[in-house]
Amino acid sequence: MTIDEKEKALTSFFENHKKVIIAFSGGADSALLAAAAAGAATSPDTDALAVTVKTELVSDREIQNARDVANEIGITHIFIDKKILELPEIENNRKNRCYVCKKEILTTLLEYAKENGYETVVEGTNYSDVLMNEANEIPRPGFSFISEQKEIQRKRKEANQKSGAVLPKLQTPLADLKIIKEEVRELLKKRKLSVAEKPSMSCLATRFSYDSKLNPVLLKTVDRAEEMLSVTGAKQIRIRCHTDSAGRNIARVEVGIEDGKVFFDAGNQKIIGEFIEFLKANGFSYVTADLEGFRSGSMDI
Repeated sequence: MTIDEKEKALTSFFENHKKVIIAFSGGADSALLAAAAAGAATSPDTDALAVTVKTELVSDREIQNARDVANEIGITHIFIDKKILELPEIENNRKNRCYVCKKEILTTLLEYAKENGYETVVEGTNYSDVLMNEANEIPRPGFSFISEQKEIQRKRKEANQKSGAVLPKLQTPLADLKIIKEEVRELLKKRKLSVAEKPSMSCLATRFSYDSKLNPVLLKTVDRAEEMLSVTGAKQIRIRCHTDSAGRNIARVEVGIEDGKVFFDAGNQKIIGEFIEFLKANGFSYVTADLEGFRSGSMDI
């Protein structure tokens, strides 16, 4: 299909799903789903709701961004608080944390949908995510739960039809319609939505080595430090946290290769100094700049 045909198919999907919840992070994928749902809501019996599940792993910047993007789209938006840091897989940053996190978030949304009469929960996995997962280029453990849930839905379909039970379904229209990441951004630009140009975000757990213990204070420290560095003009910023053999904490700062100059720009030296001072005051012995620059999933390498 052409991108225009995919766009029409996406609109048609929401026209045929009258009561739908969008798993809404405020990123590009969920923003396109929310915009398509809002645009298809033309009748009184249509109800599209964007829901952000707020966990300890979601940064304050992402929460505010979700609010702003939902307002820009013009869709009803709510937050649901969900505590997940006490789960062993999350607290200890296990390799299966993404699976556990995705399961907790989507199960929460499916339960909310069931309790409030929504027929469908829509999740923003796009076709590029599927291809990368299949190639094991960037593993997507969270995608496993989606596949499992769809298989459960398939198996219970006949039983539900016989009993008359109606349970919410989990759907991934971007993946199903083979809409890739570049097309997502192109369709957002067509709608003149600011999120089309915003860099991708990731949960705060991705800043830490696997099997290192997470706690709210450390998560907030990294979130605040990245926020401080954002005023330098760097578009992508990640602070990766490591511990050396002597138990000293090291902050490895990634920015896009094209933004490496921000560390040496005379106008940024005050904030760079404050940034280093902040990290050292909060348990870090060393602050380093990564010469390879920002790489998505660099803690998986």
